[in-house]
Amino acid sequence: MKALATGLIAIGLLVTAGIAGVASAVSFNLNYSDPASDVVKLWTVNMTPVLTPTGNLTMSPFPDSVNLLWIRSANASTSVNLTFETKGDIANLDNTSYEMRLYARADNASHFIVTYVNGTTVLTSNATGFVPVDISGNSTITATGPNPTLQNTLRITVAISLLGTIDVWNIDATATQRGPVYSYEDFGWEVPGNPGSAPTPPPAPSGLPVWTWIAVAIAAGAVLVAIVLLVRRKRTPPK
Repeated sequence: MKALATGLIAIGLLVTAGIAGVASAVSFNLNYSDPASDVVKLWTVNMTPVLTPTGNLTMSPFPDSVNLLWIRSANASTSVNLTFETKGDIANLDNTSYEMRLYARADNASHFIVTYVNGTTVLTSNATGFVPVDISGNSTITATGPNPTLQNTLRITVAISLLGTIDVWNIDATATQRGPVYSYEDFGWEVPGNPGSAPTPPPAPSGLPVWTWIAVAIAAGAVLVAIVLLVRRKRTPPK
């Protein structure tokens, strides 16, 4: 009887450990292309699209400094490398920003935001109470491709320790240049070739994934059965 109870408890512990193991097995290696030259023209006053006479979005390859070609993330042991690659030079201007959102929660309850503006890089979060972290020293601009004068790649290194517990991993990005009348914006995400489209916002928080609840229920059930068997064993008089 004791052996059975011990076995059930062990099963429960193994299931719980399995949950932690699955949650920690996250790959940071993502590589999303944006093959379309689809910089969207916006009204600066309210950041809504400027429409053509036929009601379509106004799009062009310019300004090429915000025309995203690729966004990437890559594992670097204790950190993750984030990369923006644009058609033109990365712009070091106060009116131009490069923003990447880092989704690390299975329930999408919150996400991190890395923003680069004119040499300053800040890690923030939409979670209540998160204190922004200046990580400007971890940003570099380099050339990608055969033309060394085209400084079109922005790389930002973020320490994994700043991101807390990571259940899943995904990214999307926005490059924006604001002007007095018109602004220009481009998106990079996992679905390429959708001109002028932006990623669908994550769904409202819904707690843990279904498979997690099932695993927790199995583990709890095993432990409960073990406890009941031990209690009955103690109450049964010896023969």
